[in-house]
This record gives sequence, C-alpha cells and structure tokens, in this order.
Amino acid sequence: MNDLFVAADNASPRRSALGATLIVLVTFAVYWPALRGEFVWDDLVLVKKNPLLTGEHSLSSIWFQGDFPLATVGFWIQHLLWGENPTGYHAVNIALHAVNALFVWRVLARLKVCGAWLAAMIFVVHPVCVASAAWISELKNTLSLVFFLLSFLWYLRFEDQRTEVRGPGAEVNPPTSSYYWLSLGAFLLALLSKTSTVMLPVVLLAGAWWRRGRVTKSDWLAATPHFALAIAFSLMTIWFQSHAIGSETVQTENFPGRLAGAGWAVWFYLGKALLPVNLSMIYPRWEIAATAVSLLPLLLLAAGFVVCWWFRRGRRRAALFALGCFTVTLFPVLGFFDMYFMVFSRVSDHFQYLPLICIVALVAATLHTALPEKILHWVAVALIAALGLLTVQRARVFATDEGLWADTLARNPAAWSAHNNLGCIRAEQGQWDEALHHFETSLKLNPRNTKALVNLGKFRAVEKKFAEAEAHFRAALIIKADDADAHAQYGLMLAGIGRNEEAAAHLREAVRLRPEIGTRLELAAVYRAAGKIREAIEQCRQALRAKPDQPEALSNLAWLLATAADERLRDGQEAVRCAERACALTGHQKAQMVAALAAAYAEAGRFNKAVATAQQAVELARAAGNLPFAVANEQLLRLYASGQPYHEPPPKQNQ
Repeated sequence: MNDLFVAADNASPRRSALGATLIVLVTFAVYWPALRGEFVWDDLVLVKKNPLLTGEHSLSSIWFQGDFPLATVGFWIQHLLWGENPTGYHAVNIALHAVNALFVWRVLARLKVCGAWLAAMIFVVHPVCVASAAWISELKNTLSLVFFLLSFLWYLRFEDQRTEVRGPGAEVNPPTSSYYWLSLGAFLLALLSKTSTVMLPVVLLAGAWWRRGRVTKSDWLAATPHFALAIAFSLMTIWFQSHAIGSETVQTENFPGRLAGAGWAVWFYLGKALLPVNLSMIYPRWEIAATAVSLLPLLLLAAGFVVCWWFRRGRRRAALFALGCFTVTLFPVLGFFDMYFMVFSRVSDHFQYLPLICIVALVAATLHTALPEKILHWVAVALIAALGLLTVQRARVFATDEGLWADTLARNPAAWSAHNNLGCIRAEQGQWDEALHHFETSLKLNPRNTKALVNLGKFRAVEKKFAEAEAHFRAALIIKADDADAHAQYGLMLAGIGRNEEAAAHLREAVRLRPEIGTRLELAAVYRAAGKIREAIEQCRQALRAKPDQPEALSNLAWLLATAADERLRDGQEAVRCAERACALTGHQKAQMVAALAAAYAEAGRFNKAVATAQQAVELARAAGNLPFAVANEQLLRLYASGQPYHEPPPKQNQ
C-alpha cells in the first residue's frame, strides 16, 4: 500500500456516495459565477448558426459534416430546451465537468492509483478547466471526455474480466466481452464529440504496461480497432481543419520548428498544470526558429523521459506513466498539425482539459504516499481551497464577454482578436471612439485580420463614410475572397446606398458560401427593392425549406404573395397560410407580421378580417413608437375598407 500509484478502491457504498456528492457540490459551488454568466466569444454564434438550426444539415446528414458532430447535436437539443438562455447551457457544461471528475475517480481507482478521489477533486477545482467547463463552446471538450473515460473504464473492466476468467496472460478474445464492445462504442462517441481524443488507443496500451509491466501481442490486437477508428477520424479532422482555416496562415515553421514548438508547449502546459496562475483566454503567440536554443525545451523533455525510464522500477514508474500519458494526450494540439485556433495562439487552457488528469493524478498520489494521513488531510483541504478560490475568480472572468476580453488584454495586449471582440462590445454600447480604437489596434497588430476590416467597414458605413467603408470591405475580400461575412456586410452597405445589383451579387456569394436564413432574407429584400419579386419569393421559399417555421421568412413570403405587382405571382390563399403561421409563432405581437396578414386577407377577398387585422397592426405600431408604420397601415386600412387589396407598384423600367 506504500507504492506510489497502488491503492485499492475499498471504500464503502456510503463513503463512495458521500465522496461523489461532495465532488458534485464543490463543482457547482466553484462554478457558480459561470452558471449565472452569459454567452462569450462565439458561444451564441455557435448555437444560433448551428447547421441543424439553419437547415444547412439534417439530423441524418450531420455526422460527417464537421469534426465534432455529436457536440453539434448537443447544442441543437439544448436550443430546443433553453433557446437563447445561457443558464441551461452553462448548467449542462458544469454538470458534465462534475461527471468527468467522477469518472476520473473510477478510472484511477480501477488502475489502483492511490489518492484517486483527491485527484478527482483537484481536477474539479483546477482553474485550467474553467476554459472548458465555463465556456459553452467547449461542450465538445466536456462531452468527449465523458466518453473517453467511459471507454477507458470499460476497457479496464474487459481486461479484468479476461484475467478473472482465464488468468493472467490469457489470449484476448474481444468478441466474447460486452465490455470490449462498449469501450469501442464509447470511443466512437468520444471521437464524434471531439477528435482530440484520438490518443486513447495509446493510453490503453500504457494502461496495460502500468498494470502488468509489459505490452503483449494480445494487447496490440485488442487495441487494433481503436487504432483504426483513431486513424480514420484523425485524417478526417485534418481535412476539416484545413477547410476551416482556408487561406489563413496558421504556422510558417518547417518540421524542425514545429518540433521545437512542441517542446515549448509541453513545458508550458506542465507549468500551468502545476502552477495555474496568470491564465489567459489567448496567450502571446511565440515566434519559434529551429535553432539549438529553441530545441532546448524538447531536449530537456527527452532527457526527463530517459531519466524516468532509467528509474522505472518500483514506485518511480508512476512518473513515467503519468508524464507519458500527459505528453501523448497533448500530441494532437502540439502544433504538428494546423488547427484554426492556432491563428490566435499556439497554446490554450482548453487544449489540456484531458491531459491535465495525468498530472493531477500524479500530484494526488504523491501527496497520498508522501504525507502522514493527518497532515495529508490538512494539505488536501488547503490545496483544494486555494485552487477553488482561483477557479471562482477565473469563472467570474468567463461570466461576461466584456470581462473576458478586458482580462485577456490586461494579460496579453497584443491579442488582436481580443481587441476586435472588445471593439464590437464597445460599438454595441455606443462607445464609438473606444470601439474604433480597438478595431484599428486589432488591424495594426494583424493587418490580415479580415474581421477587423469588416467591422471597420460597418463602422464607417454607420458614419455614412461609404467610400472608406467600401475600401475596408474590398481589402477584406482581397485577403479572403471566400469570407461570407465580408460579402454579406458589403452587400448590405451597397443595398443601403441603392446599388442593388452589386448588393445582390455579394449577397448571393454570401449565401453560396454560408447558406444562412438571415442572409437569404437580406437577399430577398434586395431583390424586392430592385423589383425582382420572383427572385425574392424564391429566396423566401429556400429559407423555409431549411426552416419551415421561420417567422420572418413566412411573413415576408406572405407579403410578396399578397402584394406582388405581377398578378401571376400573387396567391392570396398561400399568403394567408404563411402570414397566419408567422403571427401564431410570434403571438400576434409583431406589427409588420400582422400587417402582412392583413394584406394577405385582403388579397384573399376577406376584407372584414383585413380591416380588423390592419387596425391591430396600427395599434401595435403606435405602442412600439413606430408612427410612420402606423400611418402607412391606416392608409392600407382605408383601402381594405373600400374592398380593395394592396398591390405594389410595378417596377420602373430601365430607360
């Protein structure tokens, strides 16, 4: 019982239940600020632009359309439950973090790692985990780790089952074990949640070495299907990441330079795991040259492994096992493969959510064996309290978008993306001078930052400095011709100044690149302004094919079908069906949708209803302070009262 990583899990059911309850309660206690927090960074975008919500993909087609489809389905289900209320999303992420801690406890206990419960508790309160548990976007992290640990646990049960039935050294016979197939299935779900879990097969072999001191041919054979899944998903993710990166330059280093960067990253992550202070959402981006000095961290790491291997006998083998698994599970994020996040920084706290388990297990086991029991209790309480306090503080940072980016810039003033994001917040707050400062600073730090160029274009368009705005949009499209947002915003600006043909061209390209309902409706509005009613109707129909109950698309289609100048395009009955559905979805509280319903009733010849509905639209518009719209509908009301529907004037013919 004195060996470093050797301890039996002999706790009674009552003590186990108490330990599990304490883990869950502490998790929600330290993450309470985040539980009450808002969406940060791209959280809301990821939820609202979920391809299952936009209609880009269906539930049957989503599975191989991205590198975290199960997490995408998770966001879709949560949207059905919580809508755009962030509390539900935070609660799910925090609950998954607590579940992961419980599985950490069970896996370590199954491996006979002493201090397993302490390791789980340290994992729960470790500040590095905040970037996963308090960031809604990282559902893929918390969800994938559940299945990773389940797969590992079931594989260990399969190994134990084999030993119990046939004795040590028996040949593996996976088809006879339900635990084996459960492990393989859970690994598939982990990969579908996030493919950074691909290193599980290597961890399984490391676990075999840890338990029996060797890796046999039968161990390799049993892990072969896991390796096959890992390789397939790795190749798929490399392709998806290259598609997501597009024309962005993530890394310019050759292989020696990336090898050196990997050495730096491992030591960085080890440092943050052991001393989690000065954490940041975006860390300064290192510039690495493949020189002898830059290779020094990698050489020191290699030397550390040599020493651990040399002294691998007895309890010293724990360091080799823990550091080996730590480095192996970090491998996908060490920079050998391009990842979109590395545009901002080479390292991130959320990258080591899974690898962190190895270090906290080593720390907990070391404390458990090195300290007398009474002293251990006090040290453990002090350590958990200190880490918990840091996590509470870090969770407060993640509670608001403004707080997150202000904290990031305080620690990393060169974080160009943070400047851009904080600029957007300041613009929404009406602090225009500060917003402009952040956009310009962001662009100065990264002249190829298309998001800052687009935001500057929008900013200048609001100021009615259209020539400057156009220059920014064009610059963004020169850098990234397939930037859907740049095309969309440029198109909207052009539409605002009456250049409808050019606007339609850019909005069509935006729809082609990213077929979102909102962009389609903007394109429909441009077509309507240009007198191309048939094309406007088609865009509304396309939007409804993607999402049949989209209120704006229903209402806009109803108006077009009711009021088109060309009688061949009008359809009063369909207009009524669409408008009634739009109003039902919005509780008959949207003046414009109620007005569209009135026009539809008039076109269908139901003038009594048209008059009553138009009166309701007038009242809603006045209540909202929209007097011009109220006046316009009063005129329409008189038209309907005279038994006439409203039709748009025919488009002017080009001379």
